[in-house]
Amino acid sequence: MRYCKNCGAELEEGSVFCNECGYKLNGKPQNNSIFNMYDIEMIEGEEIIKKSEINTACLIVPTILTVFGVIIWIIEMVNLGPYGFVTGLIFNPILIVGVIWLIIRFIAYKNTDLILTNKRVFGKCGLISTVQMQSPIVKIDTVSFSNGLIGKALGYGTIIVSTTSSHFKFRFINNAHELSNYIFHQLEINDKEMIEKQAEAIAKAVKD
Repeated sequence: MRYCKNCGAELEEGSVFCNECGYKLNGKPQNNSIFNMYDIEMIEGEEIIKKSEINTACLIVPTILTVFGVIIWIIEMVNLGPYGFVTGLIFNPILIVGVIWLIIRFIAYKNTDLILTNKRVFGKCGLISTVQMQSPIVKIDTVSFSNGLIGKALGYGTIIVSTTSSHFKFRFINNAHELSNYIFHQLEINDKEMIEKQAEAIAKAVKD
């Protein structure tokens, strides 16, 4: 028996794609879909409902810290001349931390995705330690969001997706409340479809 290396679902004999997550078992995806960059094929009948956007607010604090470090560096150069150019760089932890933090945040900003389709939720975040989730709608337990005063003012928040086995957190999501509502609504639709299918199966069994 074979199992999907992406989601662990049991595979049918001769399968080319995983029926659970749509992962291409051999070769690369043939569709020009939003999942191509992750080497994931869209499932038959799958449609993208919503794709998240990351708020640039994630760059504000490290940018401020970097600017403050640059100001200190300039002051050092004014006071010490050429010698201050070197010491202002080497002995300026605020500038060093600010630049490193800004680079990390920017790369994370460019590499965070949260995508909802009518069949699954896909998410990716992180830089050094990358977290990637891909869960069929049926395996999602709950979805929630949170935001503080700054998040409310700037229009971003944190979305938490809980599956049957793990919790995934996506920060600085634009209109997090709206996206979490989309996911929750899709969960309701899926539950309704499952109930209807079960009812049809029971009715058919009684009829036979």
